Amino acid sequence: MTTTTNQVDQVTANKMKDYRTHLRTITKGLEEMAKAAGRTKFTKNQLLRECYNLLDKELLTFEQWQELGAHVRRGEHAYLFWGRPVTTEAGYKYFPIQFLFSREQVRFREID
Repeated sequence: MTTTTNQVDQVTANKMKDYRTHLRTITKGLEEMAKAAGRTKFTKNQLLRECYNLLDKELLTFEQWQELGAHVRRGEHAYLFWGRPVTTEAGYKYFPIQFLFSREQVRFREID
């Protein structure tokens, strides 16, 4: 059973590493394009919002939508954004990945 748990943990870690690499690549490209266009006062997440065409959209995590009584529609995929910086007990600082969904990707439960 421990081997299976370790394998699942490794698969999850590899997926997260792939997501991080993908997000880092997208962000770097967006920053280079923005800089070339003279747009230097935007955060990484603002550039991502613009890239995803989500400027005026409400974005929340899966759990936040659930708390509001909504569920993510089947087949929808989260948008990747950078989270707030986290500092570990060892003093290592990193930016986690946030998986966000827009209001158009969720459906509110009907109350009988």
